[in-house]
This record gives sequence, C-alpha cells and structure tokens, in this order.
Amino acid sequence: MEFWENLRMRLENSGFRKVRNKENWYWRAENPVLYLLCLLDREEDGWKEDHMTFADFGRRMEERLAEFHCTRVVALSVLVDKTEGNDPVDTVETGDISGFNAYDEKFYRVFWQFSTESGKVTAGKNQPDKLLGIEKLLSAAAKGKEPEVLVLRDSKEQKKPIATAVIFAVCAALLLVTMLSPQGEEILTQFGLSPWGIQAGQYYRFFTCMFLHAGILHLVSNGVYLYYFGVRAERLLGTGRFLVLYLVSGLCGGLLSVVLSSGGISIGASGAIYGLLGAMLLLTKKHGSRYTGMNYATMLLLAATAICFGFLEPGVDNMAHIGGLLGGMAVFALLLRKK
Repeated sequence: MEFWENLRMRLENSGFRKVRNKENWYWRAENPVLYLLCLLDREEDGWKEDHMTFADFGRRMEERLAEFHCTRVVALSVLVDKTEGNDPVDTVETGDISGFNAYDEKFYRVFWQFSTESGKVTAGKNQPDKLLGIEKLLSAAAKGKEPEVLVLRDSKEQKKPIATAVIFAVCAALLLVTMLSPQGEEILTQFGLSPWGIQAGQYYRFFTCMFLHAGILHLVSNGVYLYYFGVRAERLLGTGRFLVLYLVSGLCGGLLSVVLSSGGISIGASGAIYGLLGAMLLLTKKHGSRYTGMNYATMLLLAATAICFGFLEPGVDNMAHIGGLLGGMAVFALLLRKK
C-alpha cells in the first residue's frame, strides 16, 4: 500500500480527524491537550508556506480550547522525506518552534523530519521525538504493513440499542417485583450470587444476579453507566456480539466474586457494566475518543476511581467489578478482528 494512503488510514483508525478542507491536517483531543498534526511532503513545492499557515491555524485554535475541553495546544508538523540523502532541515527555516517545554504557554509547536527509507523521526532541537504514538504510525506506514481495520457496525446501521433497553427494562421490572412482593427477600436470596449456592450446583445464579438490584438508587446508578457505555457498545458491535460481551463480562465478575468474596449474597448488573467499561477503555486506548466520546486518560481515571471507591464503600462487591472489567477487556480483544 502506498505510504500516504497507509498513513492516513492509520491516523483515522487511531482517532485523528481531518481538519475541514485540509488534505493532510488532523486533530485529536486528549484532555487536557488538543493535538494538531500537519503532514508535509518535501517533494511538493510550498511545504514551508503550508507549515507556517498551520502554525497560524494552531494559534487560532488556542482561542477555541474550551470547545474541546482542553487547556493547551500541541501543533506537530511532520516533513516526510522519501530519500535518505536529504540534508536535515534547519528549524530556523520553518519558523520559531522553540518553547515546547515552556509550561507557562498554552501553545507548543513541534517539528519532525521523517525518512520513509530509514523509518526514523528526527526531531527539532529540544523537541520530543515521541508524541501520541504518531512516530509508530509513521514507521508502520513506511514499512508498508496493512493497517488494522475494526470490524464494527457503523452507528447509523443500528439506531436503536434494543438489547440495552431490554436489559434495563428487565432489571426495572424485577426490582419492582422484589419491592412489592412479600417474598422479595426470598427472591434475592434464591437468585442472587453466593458461594454456597454455586457450590450446590446452582449455576444459574451467575446470570440471574445480573438483573436483580437492592433498590432504586442501585438501579439508577447502574442504569446511567449502562446507558452511556451500553448504547455505544451495542451500536458498534451489533446486538449479538454486545450480548456476548455483556453476559460473559458479568460471568467473569461472578466467578471472581465467588472465589474472593466474603460469602454474602451479591446482586446487580455492575459486573457486566464494568465489562462494558473495560471494553470501551481498550477501544479508546487503541483508537482514541472517536467511538466513545471520551478520551483514554478520562476513561482510565473513571475506571480507577470507580474501583478505588468500591474498596471504600461497605457492602460493595468490588471483586465482581474487577472481574467484569478484566473480562470485558479480554472478550472485546477477541472481538477485534482484521478486515
């Protein structure tokens, strides 16, 4: 595959989006940084002017940082050389790009020279030569390797997340039953997850416990996460694969809970929902916020905070959360396939 086509596919698969009306300009918001990327072809006339125009664009974007929920701009220009013998470009020729380490500024310019022959990046003076994994994308494109393509449904193909809605409806209906029925506590005891129940061969508990909740607040808190992550996951994966991800994640959470919990009754959809979080965390790490609407740093902070609070709150089956998170990541990794 031709270098430029290969590189553009890799950038788009990694969450970079094209700047409107610009063929080789891209952006990606990773809070608190808005990254801007300009690809320059040394064989084309006018690349220096394009580089300077890009710097002006970066300055203008500095005024719009609040729209991207960011606090600073990093503008990277990459000059691509197809031959190894070209002399390094004097950074003075490309304008003042100093100040990358001036943390009191909101705008940083970075300049790279990349050789498709050697696959190496040469950074400007006092500039980083690694940034958001772009150096890896350049190297892989130079080697001509076929970029990975996610086999995911486009969200437009399936506008209604049916399974997500049905799961919440079932959980709400069962909560209503347990709250109104005189046998509500018995239902929770009979169908909730417990080590002694599993030891007695009642394996159905691994799945029935996912649809039971202790109260309205418990259901609402799980429902918020189910809506945010479930809708996105189902639209991306399709209903069938989404259900596999959801149920297997819940099963993994239940298994870890049975092995490491204190022995009480455990109920709730949080193990399966943490699996959705783990899947979206993995997706965001590989492909940016394009599919989830949340960048990797924010998603990681959310997961870590939720797990930590689980250890602090009494009565929370945090082992189910951890098991579901890890299970969701493992299942989603298996669902990712090359085209």
